[in-house]
Amino acid sequence: MKPVESVITLPTQARFLRPALAFIRATASSCGFSDSALNHIEVAVEEALTNVIKHAFEGDADETFKLSIRFTLTEFFITIYDKGMPFSPDRVTDYDPAKLEETLATDGLGVYLMKKMMDDVLFENLGREGKSLTLVKKIKDNQSETALKGSGNELLIKCSQDLATVESAYEIRDFKPEDALEISKCAYKAYGYTYEPYIYYPEQIIAMNDAGTLRSFVAVGKETNEIMGHIALKYKNAIARIAEIGVAFVKPQYRQLGIFKSMIDLCHENAAQLKRYGILGRAVTSHIGSQKAMDSMGYAVCGLSLGLFPDDVDFKALTGKIRQKESGLLLYLPVSEESERTIYLPLRHKNTILEMFSSFKLMVRSAENVTKSIDGQSQIQVEIVPVLNVAEVEVTIIGGDIIDELKSTIHNLCLKHVDAIYLHLDLEDPNCPHAVQQCEHLGFFFSGVLPFGLHNRHVLILQYMNNLAINYDIIKPYAESAVRILQYVRSCDLNRAG
Repeated sequence: MKPVESVITLPTQARFLRPALAFIRATASSCGFSDSALNHIEVAVEEALTNVIKHAFEGDADETFKLSIRFTLTEFFITIYDKGMPFSPDRVTDYDPAKLEETLATDGLGVYLMKKMMDDVLFENLGREGKSLTLVKKIKDNQSETALKGSGNELLIKCSQDLATVESAYEIRDFKPEDALEISKCAYKAYGYTYEPYIYYPEQIIAMNDAGTLRSFVAVGKETNEIMGHIALKYKNAIARIAEIGVAFVKPQYRQLGIFKSMIDLCHENAAQLKRYGILGRAVTSHIGSQKAMDSMGYAVCGLSLGLFPDDVDFKALTGKIRQKESGLLLYLPVSEESERTIYLPLRHKNTILEMFSSFKLMVRSAENVTKSIDGQSQIQVEIVPVLNVAEVEVTIIGGDIIDELKSTIHNLCLKHVDAIYLHLDLEDPNCPHAVQQCEHLGFFFSGVLPFGLHNRHVLILQYMNNLAINYDIIKPYAESAVRILQYVRSCDLNRAG
């Protein structure tokens, strides 16, 4: 049995003493303690809490302290953490009950009662974190069974065997406003509070769907009407002809039912009906599950974004929490045909880029590069994505001041401590090759391409790491094309190549 713990914060006011004692007694009672043992616990804790409220903060009622109640199968712990007046138990006078009638002195009585009523009393000086006092009561063997039985939520947790009966009894349908709250709950079930912030605000889910920047679909139980999963097509703006597939999650207990694949299929159908050019996907590289699924559906690798995902995303049963910033594999699925486009390629990356467009089955013609001076002012749009702590920089017009503008942009973003900067350059702009060369002198290096990614024009993506440690050896590519892009990006990263 794992330790069960509850921590509460209490003001240093006497009025909170009774409720705190009632909470402790009720919790201890669930562990099977006798009435006599419960009384001992209550007396000891009352002494400890009174000392904190009256003496540690010298009667200041505006302070707070923490109370932890924790138990295992064998022991019950009450720990008080406070940042009040420093204290040393070694300096407390030993209380002698035999001399009480003679001297009427009660010095040391509180500590005496704690030690008498409990099996152990532990004091710890925590330095700048204050101090702690832990009271320990052993749980006897005949009480262990009670503690074990009382530690679960049998009435609140669905048994996995019961879930087997639902099999494929679900449907995938368009989002309705009344689904929004359940979508937020579904995200919590899958990722805790580690996903993009808007997904926890039902009103924002509704507003984004109304605005057309999010097109949500849900998996719903046919008999229960329960929201089992969610997926969405995300659009950068109202005129975007490509969508990013994402915001995809399924409640853990339903992950074996094929819901994820069914939701993706519906997204593909919707994109085709709306005559979108294509769909962008981002797959994590801590495991190959999402990469494998997207490869089987015809997605082609179009890039590798280093340091993309946060270091605290909780993948629950898949991998648990990721404790470092991991990279994202970019994948592209063509949905409808488009006429040939002319692109201007930097010589260094020409073959790699042409191979990628060939894998997308997109017709492009590589124009000859003509070296010339660049005039005019650049137009740059910067967006910081707080949940990822990265920035996306879109260069809509490449002007003669592009390098000065980018130097200033990098400086400002680095001061804001973003981890990575992803630079989007227009491949259909004749000035692109010259700009790429200059950007690489600033520390940018190859990330990938995105068809129709910038105002429906083809994009080259470069990336810049702001002192972010990248361990290429732990990136897990699935397809052969993913292995090649990993090797190519690493070779372009002059700080880490080889």
